[in-house]
Amino acid sequence: QTMEITPKYSIILPTYEERENLPICIWLIEKYMKEVPYEIIVVDDASPDGTLEVAKLIQKEYGENKIVLRPRAGRLGLGTAYVHGLSHARGEFIILMDADLSHHPKFITEMIALQNKYKVSVVTKEKQIRV
Repeated sequence: QTMEITPKYSIILPTYEERENLPICIWLIEKYMKEVPYEIIVVDDASPDGTLEVAKLIQKEYGENKIVLRPRAGRLGLGTAYVHGLSHARGEFIILMDADLSHHPKFITEMIALQNKYKVSVVTKEKQIRV
């Protein structure tokens, strides 16, 4: 029996027709985040390609504490998908990603390191801005 650990990070992962990318994305997140308590909140917008069914299989493998499914009834858009995911997040910090791998999970640990180093509330993967 595994003890339920409150995640420090909630990764919100909106999906629409991502049945092929979702397993890769989650595998990469696990690869890079192994040492950090996290949860992934999958917000699927009724993908016609079976993304939610793939997500359910992944949830069986990783567990309901790690993979949280919060599907919606239709294609309602990326912004509202993040808001929906935020309403279910248990983590102290939020990571917004996209399941299409345009946001590569390898950068998460770098961003967490920057967050810890500079004690900031927001870290974004953009060009460096000097203040």
